[in-house]
Amino acid sequence: MRFADAEANEFVEYLGNSYRENREKEKYQFAFIAFHMLNMIFIYKTKWFLKKQGNQAIISALNNQRGMNFNGLFDLSQIKEKTSLENLLQSLGFHINDVGICKNHVEIRNNCSHASGRIYYKTQAQIEHYVEEEIDFIKRIQNKLKSELKKFLQKFLEENWQQSFMSEDFKNLFEENYLSQEDLEAMSAVDLPLFKKKSNNEKNIRQKILYLISIFEIQNQIANEENLFLAELPILMFDLPEKLEVEKGGDKVEIFTNELIEEYLMPIISKFSDKDRIKAERILKL
Repeated sequence: MRFADAEANEFVEYLGNSYRENREKEKYQFAFIAFHMLNMIFIYKTKWFLKKQGNQAIISALNNQRGMNFNGLFDLSQIKEKTSLENLLQSLGFHINDVGICKNHVEIRNNCSHASGRIYYKTQAQIEHYVEEEIDFIKRIQNKLKSELKKFLQKFLEENWQQSFMSEDFKNLFEENYLSQEDLEAMSAVDLPLFKKKSNNEKNIRQKILYLISIFEIQNQIANEENLFLAELPILMFDLPEKLEVEKGGDKVEIFTNELIEEYLMPIISKFSDKDRIKAERILKL
């Protein structure tokens, strides 16, 4: 995950380096502190995303924190970590026992960071057990986010189909919503109702075009060898007419649908290998 704020990116990199360096030097307690802080960033970014999605459980929990203002992800660090974890896991329907296990990681962190006069975790195996537990929760939380990420993509297409988006606009979209590579991979695999709609009106066609552009930009951020744009391109051709009636300046005018393809999709297709470009042109019947 990349932040729009360079200082935040520096902070994440610092924590990652601290985790690795302390492991190498067998300072496992300090390694766990760094890892746990990275884990809490994931918790905060998930809560902030759900808040923006309108999750009422998260919104209510934040509204109950009197005297606190939340203007961004890191403002959530004002809340006690156990409370923050409990709010998120309960909103996602985790079992109460899971909530207890996850909250215990805060106690593990406290054992590492407070001056108690003893070293609690002297072996790599001890600390890796808790690291693996936190990773397991991260994966389970991420899995529960798939439906919310699908809603996010649907809402984006619904609200922006009349807009033109450039690469920089997508970069800002990903950063402003704290979308990680895992989030983007999940969004690239969704099955939207839009895919089954005929391309016989301006809104459906433009939504599909915006979706295809989105998939191209997502692919630039994730590790996937498959050409996702090419794989999804056939959805545009479902009952696509040669001409389309659109509204321009308050008037209804007819345009060739190939004009939309030339304007929005050909700049992407021109970047493909010769093999993929030929496939794309065949699908589009150019």
